[in-house]
Amino acid sequence: MFQLRKVNRARKYLKFITNFLFKLFQLNLRYKETRTDYGIEIFEYFYLPWRSNEKFKIIYDKVSDFTLNPQSRLYTIFENSQKYLREDTVFIEVGTWKGGVCGLVSLANKEKNVEIYACDTFSGVQNSSSRDSFFKDGEYSDASADDIKKISKIVNRNIHVVEGIFPESFQNINLEKNISMAHIDVDTYISARESFEFISSRLVPGGLIILDDYGGWFTDGVTKFGEELKLIEDYISIPNHLGQLLIFKK
Repeated sequence: MFQLRKVNRARKYLKFITNFLFKLFQLNLRYKETRTDYGIEIFEYFYLPWRSNEKFKIIYDKVSDFTLNPQSRLYTIFENSQKYLREDTVFIEVGTWKGGVCGLVSLANKEKNVEIYACDTFSGVQNSSSRDSFFKDGEYSDASADDIKKISKIVNRNIHVVEGIFPESFQNINLEKNISMAHIDVDTYISARESFEFISSRLVPGGLIILDDYGGWFTDGVTKFGEELKLIEDYISIPNHLGQLLIFKK
């Protein structure tokens, strides 16, 4: 049964363990963290639905080699896409890498008539600036448009490939359908802001944008932009503390 004394003792153990783990991370990466709002937290609520959802597990096995996202964040996309990706609309991902998220959304919504766009430079991270403490241009450059073709065959759905720096890369594309859901996974402040501005202007009311890497240790530029979004009244922004900010258009 619940005993407050035991709970408080367990919390002390967790704090000790997380502090120790965070020091190990810093030693391993040869980096000393001085920001007080960064660290490791082991949350006390241990529900991990991605471990038992059979549909998700089957899909994950098919797309896991094409994404860098962990199961926890992929499950957020999987679950929300089934609710917020609407019939006869568009899903768009900016920063697709090898297309795993687009593949996951395709398989999770096989019965829906939707168009899926995978956008990437395929030459790595771009638009790094003084707002980004760590990421530099060119990182994550080990993907190509051919990877999107491979994942398209796996999921048996056409995934439109848009190559170049977004949103300039999208200027000559005429979307006949509105966007109901998007995933922004770009790592830098400027790319996150410009991607959001372009997508949100085409997003249906009630539509969802998932901003990846919000709160990430080395993606502080994205976190800074996410904090700005939380102040905009036209949107409802909810952090899930898994590395994502969920943004709903009112």
